[in-house]
Amino acid sequence: MTTIILWLLDRLKPLFQTMGADYGQLRAIVQVKLTMDNRRNSITLGRYGKSSAESTNTFTRILAIYAFIGGLISLGMLATPDKDRLFFPLTLQFSYIMALCAMTLISDFSSVILDSSDNQIILPRPVSSRTLWLARVVHITSYLFAIALSLSVVAILFIGYRFGAIAGLLFLVMSLLSAVLMVFLTNIFYLLLMRFISEEKLREVINYFQIVMAVLFYGGYQFLPRLIGTEVLTQTFAIQWWHYLVPPMWMAGTIEIVIQPILDSTHLVFAVLAIVTPILGLWFMNRFLTTNFTQKLGSMDQESQPVPLATSTQTSQPGRVAWIDKLSAWFTDNALERAAFAFTWRITGRDRKFKLKTYPQLGFGLAYVIVMSLQGSSFGSSGFFYLFALYFAGLYVMVAQYQLSVSDNYRASWIYGSAPIQTPGDLLSGSLKALIIKLLLPFYSLLASYILYRYGIDKISDVLLAFSNSLVMLISAALLSSRYMPFSTAQDALKQSNTARGLLTSLVLGLVGFSHYGLTYIPYGTWIALPLSVLTFWILLRYYRQTDWSQIMMG
Repeated sequence: MTTIILWLLDRLKPLFQTMGADYGQLRAIVQVKLTMDNRRNSITLGRYGKSSAESTNTFTRILAIYAFIGGLISLGMLATPDKDRLFFPLTLQFSYIMALCAMTLISDFSSVILDSSDNQIILPRPVSSRTLWLARVVHITSYLFAIALSLSVVAILFIGYRFGAIAGLLFLVMSLLSAVLMVFLTNIFYLLLMRFISEEKLREVINYFQIVMAVLFYGGYQFLPRLIGTEVLTQTFAIQWWHYLVPPMWMAGTIEIVIQPILDSTHLVFAVLAIVTPILGLWFMNRFLTTNFTQKLGSMDQESQPVPLATSTQTSQPGRVAWIDKLSAWFTDNALERAAFAFTWRITGRDRKFKLKTYPQLGFGLAYVIVMSLQGSSFGSSGFFYLFALYFAGLYVMVAQYQLSVSDNYRASWIYGSAPIQTPGDLLSGSLKALIIKLLLPFYSLLASYILYRYGIDKISDVLLAFSNSLVMLISAALLSSRYMPFSTAQDALKQSNTARGLLTSLVLGLVGFSHYGLTYIPYGTWIALPLSVLTFWILLRYYRQTDWSQIMMG
């Protein structure tokens, strides 16, 4: 892949020189970045425990999966309609490509474009801001192009076979322009943030934006197709004024010019927007938004520098600290457990990667439940669905429990071994309690509020029992998994056996859910089972607190 990208860059050398970049420096930076990607875990979707020797094949396998899924979507949408009714299916096809490219940018953009790890090498050299920015854009665009091609390869072949080679090539061009457009729309937001927001707030704002956008993209991906009946795919689509504001429709209209063929004012405007907007967007960013890019990027390194003790003391919030201490005192039994509770509470509020990998999952759970309950299918409207929602949401909470032992600063975990800690189980239980109070309880409160609003207040016993059973399954997952100290290991160190145990836990969770459903047919059955579930959780938690050092795996 590196060789192909560099070959393509050499063909585009005059373009980069026209944009004001030093091509030799740009090529060297891109080559080093791609080489480093091949030596570590794949930056795109390869987050879950692959060894570095497998990183290159990991991305290839991901592309193969994308090609398979994209092929199914393409055949489902493009195989049936006549050529004069393909506008809406083509719009859905390009919407899918753009959405997945945008999700990739949202999840990995800050680690690529805003990565400041190479500043100590690049910044002292005479490398211009434009060259550095273009190198980062080329780096991420190369991955987006690969993803866009994998998603559309079957559609390209199908369109080319059905309507000719020119139509297939045009679909290829529109797919690549879709990826470029997503780079522009996301990049302009981040670069504007870098220009108008202080450095110390930048990463925090970006992190919350990533979380919100991830939830919105997932919710929209689940919700919008369900608003569309299958008959819409076979109807002629009437163009309205607001269609000119929807990028996927630009691409679909451009393809129609060759498929039908037709060339009226509407399709001509679509073609101009589809071709000009991505190119004009890159020119706009290159011309106006990269002046202070290098300086802003360099200033972001200050975040990793230690804060002076006097400064941190002055900026501390005594009321908030006292509140956390009081909260830990209510739910813990000894000083060590209280310390772990407060430590986990603060770290989960500061660690951007933990929030980025955990909070969107909770939002996905809520979005899925709302979407499924609103659709008219038999499952979403069945009386069983609210129980499915309560237990299915528990799977998303287990993601947080899985991430609780992971940290980029795992090398600091030596303090666990040097400190006089006789009962490491107190640290584990205090950390788990903080996770339950901070994440699980608010999440289930929102979910329960919606369930009670949607299905009636008489479901309160089911909500309480499902919450207690979810606590039981959460502590069961902690007992079955390899036990690490909080934030003490790298992501790669987590063994794949935890995946198998997670699947076993999911199976047990399903069995518990069906048992709960059976209790609803017994008068007061859920109220009788509730204290038994609470007692089970209390016993398992006490057993978890008895964990000794022989059961701990240090990262």
